[in-house]
Amino acid sequence: MKKCVLLSLLLMVMGILYARQPSVIENVLMNSVEEKVSSMQELIGFDDAQAQQLRRMELNFLLEVNKAERCFLCNKQKRIEKLKRKRDEELQKILERGQYIKYDAIENERIKKRPLWTN
Repeated sequence: MKKCVLLSLLLMVMGILYARQPSVIENVLMNSVEEKVSSMQELIGFDDAQAQQLRRMELNFLLEVNKAERCFLCNKQKRIEKLKRKRDEELQKILERGQYIKYDAIENERIKKRPLWTN
């Protein structure tokens, strides 16, 4: 009896510790977001506060898209389109109009990635 209680307690503690650690996918997404925002900051020239907000927003977006893609009974395409619209609205709130236009153009590969001078 004591062994069963001890074993179940040990498994529960291991499960809790495992759940607290970020997943491999989350780590990859975090690295991807960090690289993307840093690159965009160099090219567009937005400040560090905006960069931090963008990192948080981009990571949330990617995690939500990941959840939507794994959802079995959800309308994935509709959910992802809704997430894209929400992300676009947040981008417009974070960045100034000129910065947003440049960010969107670079992200959608409408212009080449090289430093852009702000006016």
